[in-house]
Amino acid sequence: MEDSMDMDMSPLRPQNYLFGCELKADKDYHFKVDNDENEHQLSLRTVSLGAGAKDELHIVEAEAMNYEGSPIKVTLATLKMSVQPTVSLGGFEITPPVVLRLKCGSGPVHISGQHLVAVEEDADSEDEEEEDVKLLSMSGKRSAPGSGSKVPQKKVKLADEDDDDDEDDDDDEDDDDDDFDDEEETEEKAPVKKGQESFKKQEKTPKTPKGPSSVEDIKAKMQASIEKGGSLPKVEAKFINYVKNCFRMTDQEAIQDLWQWRKSL
Repeated sequence: MEDSMDMDMSPLRPQNYLFGCELKADKDYHFKVDNDENEHQLSLRTVSLGAGAKDELHIVEAEAMNYEGSPIKVTLATLKMSVQPTVSLGGFEITPPVVLRLKCGSGPVHISGQHLVAVEEDADSEDEEEEDVKLLSMSGKRSAPGSGSKVPQKKVKLADEDDDDDEDDDDDEDDDDDDFDDEEETEEKAPVKKGQESFKKQEKTPKTPKGPSSVEDIKAKMQASIEKGGSLPKVEAKFINYVKNCFRMTDQEAIQDLWQWRKSL
């Protein structure tokens, strides 16, 4: 008796399978299950009109057994293409055998849902899984003390060595920085001294202003500018100002000589 009770109390594992069928005026659908060892349920989700359905009233009906074992017919959905082409049943579960039919209308009508099967799990597989879990937990507890005592010491030693190396590197870098700063200071001092000396020399030896050019030099420069495409003033007053400003000529006789030369061009 105890063994039979243990077999009856074994846990069940649900499995879900897709379900779908098409109904027409002369085409019913019979859902039967040949395997009686497991529990089966038909869960209906949606009822919808198919492509090509006429705009007429469609009534979908289901026939199954009630609680007393007597056959019973139930209307699942009433559809019309222009008003309500689809209906959601939200998981309407029926125990097979089930007959789905189109009581009114020509169709086609599509019904979709899930076929639920409760499968018994093996007790041996459960025991093996529990043993595996226990072994994993025991191995984790045993490895915890050893790992906590040895590994951190090695890490501390390595960290100390790394700190020493970092300090040595920092010292070397500081020395290099000091040398580099000394070189920069010497390099900066040299240009400053040269600049100061050259500036002092410039202060001591002021430039002497250049004197006015000779008449022949001015004529040569004017001739060169004309050959390059330049032009000279044609009015005497403008020409005099041009000579005074460009060549610093103040001698009136030389200016008149240049003006006569200008007019002969």
